[in-house]
Amino acid sequence: MHLMKFIACLFVITIHAKFPGAVGDYTEGVARFAVPFFFMLSGRFLLADKGLVSAAQIRTKVKKSLLRLLKATAVVYLVYLVFSLIVHLERGVSFGEWLGIKYNLYETVLFVLFNSGRFVYDSSFVFDHMWFLFALIYVYGLIYLFAPVLRKWYKVVTVLTFAGLFFGELLQTVYPIRPFDISITTWFLLRNWLFVGLPFVLLGIIFSDYVDGKDRDQNKLFYQGLMMAALGLILTFVEIRIFGIKEVYVGSVLIILGIFFISEKIKEGGMFWWKLGRDGSAGIYYYHVLIIAIYDIAYNKDIIKYQLMWQKPFIIMAISIVLFGIIPMGFRSIRSHD
Repeated sequence: MHLMKFIACLFVITIHAKFPGAVGDYTEGVARFAVPFFFMLSGRFLLADKGLVSAAQIRTKVKKSLLRLLKATAVVYLVYLVFSLIVHLERGVSFGEWLGIKYNLYETVLFVLFNSGRFVYDSSFVFDHMWFLFALIYVYGLIYLFAPVLRKWYKVVTVLTFAGLFFGELLQTVYPIRPFDISITTWFLLRNWLFVGLPFVLLGIIFSDYVDGKDRDQNKLFYQGLMMAALGLILTFVEIRIFGIKEVYVGSVLIILGIFFISEKIKEGGMFWWKLGRDGSAGIYYYHVLIIAIYDIAYNKDIIKYQLMWQKPFIIMAISIVLFGIIPMGFRSIRSHD
């Protein structure tokens, strides 16, 4: 799973630093499995203990995870907030104007309802990837509140939220309605805590209960996973061809499930690459958008003299891997030898 976290982070980069042309479209479409994968991974290990059955036990475990998440979110948000302020001041925008741009009633509503808006992004870094953190906070909070009925209702809620997600994506294609006077084709109407965060975290809990409930044939799980992942990849390509870019595909769900089934059989991720996921996946996900923003500023100021569009994703990947994977892994190795 550490290895898959690393791979998923690289796919996220291809969404925000896109390859050109059809290659970019299909790569981005396949990459749509990545963020839902992280949600499901959170659910997979959130309650992965056969003894966690009572509401009090569930709440104790979720509270610990929620506190860690809140601390990480605060740090990441502060880093981007300071960067945004510096960029806007450099552009000649006053401190008061900057505050007004980011924090007003409309942006507050978008943030509270959809985990998006200028609370979590602005023109200094144009991707609202931090929505993942806030959506996960919402989901952990809901699990904490509804712990007494979690095991009773989680499967029903999973089905209903997945149905809402894919019905909404169908509306995006055939009948684009305007809830809240916002087009349903707007990215955050479906890509938020309710229609992506909640179903995939709950799916992770369901998967955990399934594989931990009794001994499973790992070879059978492995081949089921291979079939799911292969079918999901093929189906994703078909869906991209028919519907274009969507937030989540049916194929994405199959790819994710395939990865999780395969992981029950394959426990090793090599001697090196899995360590990049262990030490670097969080940093790569949290801060690759910052690397993109700084890179774009350098290019626009003619500090970077020349680039081809297909080079940019690889450059961002390389910088992110070095800063947040290799360097932390080196520090961990040094500490382990002390």
